[in-house]
Amino acid sequence: MQLFAFFSVAASFLAVSVTGASAALIASAPIAECKQETVVHEGFIGKDNNVKFQTSHCGETPRVSANGQVIGLDKRQEASSNVCGAQCNTFCFSGAGGGPNEDDCKVVANALTFDSANQGPLFNITASGTPTDKVTMQFGSCLTYFLNQDSGNLTYCRDDWSSLVTWLAGDCNAAHGAHGGLCVAADQRWYVQVQNTSG
Repeated sequence: MQLFAFFSVAASFLAVSVTGASAALIASAPIAECKQETVVHEGFIGKDNNVKFQTSHCGETPRVSANGQVIGLDKRQEASSNVCGAQCNTFCFSGAGGGPNEDDCKVVANALTFDSANQGPLFNITASGTPTDKVTMQFGSCLTYFLNQDSGNLTYCRDDWSSLVTWLAGDCNAAHGAHGGLCVAADQRWYVQVQNTSG
């Protein structure tokens, strides 16, 4: 749990109203692949310490635009570092089969909620291009990650991430002709992806 302590550090200790992530299913997109990944920290979270977490950096960063395209990203002007409750656009990876088991994703979502209640609702993700700009959670077949695409550090809510894991695992599954998906911030500063552990 010590490795996870840095993950729970918030940019500020101000009270934050957690309203949940705002996401809408709008289209399909290609899977964003992290290539040449370097893992910096790893450990386990959740009530049963059974959800693996990692902080890492992709050598070839899979940047995603607000319309679901894998692209490069222009530098953004400074904005609030707290992106809790920010709207994001949902894209499912087309092609049926191979998605994560929804029950496995429920374990991940519950671990995030548990840590929100016990470690605090906020966590910090370092700026794009730093060694810890990607945070990954995994249990069984369910892998989810938060990638910071912004030039500055961001603060996000564990409960929002939990909601997105549940949303993406349920709406971007084989029953809907998909195998996982992602939700990219409307301002393109970050995204959350949910996929099968094999990619």
